Amino acid sequence: MSLIDKKGRLFGLINIIDLMVILLIVAVAGRFALKAQQRPVGSAEKKIEVVLLVKDVRDATASVIKEGDIVRETKTNNLLGKITKVEVRPAETLVNTADGRVVSVPNPVLKDVYVTLEGSGTAGENAIVIGGTEIRIGTVLQIKTNIYSVVATVMGIKVLD
Repeated sequence: MSLIDKKGRLFGLINIIDLMVILLIVAVAGRFALKAQQRPVGSAEKKIEVVLLVKDVRDATASVIKEGDIVRETKTNNLLGKITKVEVRPAETLVNTADGRVVSVPNPVLKDVYVTLEGSGTAGENAIVIGGTEIRIGTVLQIKTNIYSVVATVMGIKVLD
């Protein structure tokens, strides 16, 4: 039995071109699998505390955000962490007065909710990643639980370990 037969098959089983295509697909899939498992150099798993601002929500939404809720990022469904503190404040609204000034007054309907979230992630010199999501102060995240989904802005980050 020869290595390649008259029809161009390796050991009489598979065409050489088909074999090369299969090997290429396996190599590409293996590359992506290894890349997904790699962590950035110099970054170890740490506890990270993130303060989020959920701005201008109604009282019904503000009242369901509770300590102990497990929070995920909406688009990727990555686990961000657990809520450790919730602070609800009246939202500030800018109002024009009769004399032409603009003043900030508490909104009677809308609330601002400050959520402190603790999760596990990596803190390297270039980025802080929590639950597979890169975060920075000012980053807008859409977060969810099984009860609610809100848009929040990162207001503060503290690496605990």
